[in-house]
Amino acid sequence: MNSFFMDWNNDKEVISSMEEDIMVTNSDGIIIKVSKGSGNHYGVEPETLLGESVYELERKGVFKPAITPEVLKKRKKVILVQKAGSGKKILVTGIPVFNETGKIDHIVSYSYDVSELLVIKEYLNSVEEEMARVKSELDLLRNKSIKMDGMIADSLAMRNIAETIRRIRDVDVTVLLLGESGVGKSALAKWIHQNSTRKEGPFIEVNCSAIPESIFEAEFFGYEGGAFTGAKNKGKMGFAEMAKGGTLFLDEIGELSAHLQAKLLNFIQDKQFYRVGGTKPVQADFRLLAATNKDLEKAVETKDFRQDLFFRLNVVPLKIPPLRERKEDLFPLIHYFLETISKRHNRERQLEKSLVDHLLQLEWKGNVRELENLMERLIVTSTDLMITKQDLPYEYHMQGRKDELINYEGQSLPAILEDVEKKVLMNARKRYRTTTEIAGALGISQPSVVRKLKKYDC
Repeated sequence: MNSFFMDWNNDKEVISSMEEDIMVTNSDGIIIKVSKGSGNHYGVEPETLLGESVYELERKGVFKPAITPEVLKKRKKVILVQKAGSGKKILVTGIPVFNETGKIDHIVSYSYDVSELLVIKEYLNSVEEEMARVKSELDLLRNKSIKMDGMIADSLAMRNIAETIRRIRDVDVTVLLLGESGVGKSALAKWIHQNSTRKEGPFIEVNCSAIPESIFEAEFFGYEGGAFTGAKNKGKMGFAEMAKGGTLFLDEIGELSAHLQAKLLNFIQDKQFYRVGGTKPVQADFRLLAATNKDLEKAVETKDFRQDLFFRLNVVPLKIPPLRERKEDLFPLIHYFLETISKRHNRERQLEKSLVDHLLQLEWKGNVRELENLMERLIVTSTDLMITKQDLPYEYHMQGRKDELINYEGQSLPAILEDVEKKVLMNARKRYRTTTEIAGALGISQPSVVRKLKKYDC
């Protein structure tokens, strides 16, 4: 055992000259030594502490708890937080002083006011909470424009879809993707899979309209060897079994016949299936996504689609608007395809501004798929670094011309001018995101833009 010896009869007392709060008690808890700083934390003069019992001071509420009894009990250095009568919190350290026989003769204690430290700690905690909040907001801002393997989410509609997907990506809920042909339902289905808990598993896409009804069950559920004429001897695994642990995406599900709809409903309800010609059930283990460009609710009304199957699929419906209704996505999509397709074909290409302006004015009835196909055609067929408006196929030139034509016959000058003004505003509305940008481009005030847009309802 280490001993700590002090000569209490030494005429040169170091302790009495110290400004820190240091006290010495004997084994009975009587204060026998104090420093000049003693008592500051407790609101008393140091001289008044001499000869007092720490037990009595604790009873009076000068401080609580006393450290002397804890040191005597544990026979080692003790650190604790005292509460002074003034309300301050004091960090106190007590050290035992042993004599030659191993008994504790004295206890030396020194203390610090930790109230300020606790205030600082609370402040740091509040700063951490604020930083966490700011980080969360920054994440939202960072994801304001989201590239989803060909799906750009700059428009409010697409950002809302992306946010819905984030909320459901960790659960195996069925998602029904709705929208016109070419809006990007397949790309969005892949993005859902890649951001789900099943991303390490397979993504199996089944185009329901591309498989003949006569062989659909065999292709979808698989078959046992010799199940029918022409079947492989070892049998074949179907799409439902291939998707184990991953995602099964049923595209164009609205094209299924009534017979196959019934089969699919039983499959979804039972979470199991039988191979064609098989007698042993196979458990289903995948997340189900489905897509269609049909209005399934109308199909239910006309009895072309089973209502019970519709309800099974329509758990989380996501309606993807056509490209003409989300012009904010058109400009970034053009540049996204320029970058990705140029890299794919190892061809560096740029787009002339007049070409981009022309593309922004088109209707894009084929949606994202049409835009992607045109961009690939321009990139692989152009011979120069700069792709110009002249490189466009004839039909795209005509689309632009039709939009620009004005019928002057039988109209007065004011009517013609209004017609021109309306078309200019409509084109500007397609090209620019805000009324402020439109105003800057047309050289008029922003209130004038708002008034004119309201006038022409565009």
